[in-house]
Amino acid sequence: MNKRLKELKEKLSSPRRLTKLVFSMFFFFILLGTGIYFIYEYKLGHFANTESLQAYIEKYGVLSPLIMTGFQCIKVVYAVVPGALGCIVGASLFGWFGGFLCSYVGICLGSMIAFKLSRRYGIRIVKFIFSEKRYNACIRWMEKHRRSYPIFLWAAICFPFAPDDFLCYFSGLTTISFKRFAIIVLTAKPWTILVYSLIFGHVF
Repeated sequence: MNKRLKELKEKLSSPRRLTKLVFSMFFFFILLGTGIYFIYEYKLGHFANTESLQAYIEKYGVLSPLIMTGFQCIKVVYAVVPGALGCIVGASLFGWFGGFLCSYVGICLGSMIAFKLSRRYGIRIVKFIFSEKRYNACIRWMEKHRRSYPIFLWAAICFPFAPDDFLCYFSGLTTISFKRFAIIVLTAKPWTILVYSLIFGHVF
């Protein structure tokens, strides 16, 4: 206990560390509050299918694109909604380009937040969000690709049925740097999103 109090006093004694601590706490409570609201709306059935999600997004009027982007971000962080759902609704509401932009920005931002949370809180947060069964299954699956993980990660994110949300959290537990992870996400993510956007934006 005394050691922890000493560490806390040291953090508070530095203005830079204090600012960082305040910002971290602010971000944590914003994320927590948003997550509680997101799960509450999910329990009410607003994200059950494309029709319910579309009605939910439309009710925000001119703010709909912003809400769509936020939904795509939070969806990755809390990993309770099917991945393609937001992409389909986004393209249906805003056309292929608008839907693509909302989904791409939201999903990439959510992926980076998931990575940072995992890097900060470790395996505890991963096991809190994902079931033990799913965690073990994914670990066994990825153990086969340990030596070439960055290449595997890029290819997996490109693939539409890979467990993207879990991969983002798991990557935070590895030695891969945030910069490299961000580059992988930014370059691998657009292709699947673009396909969904073109199809459900009625370009094809």
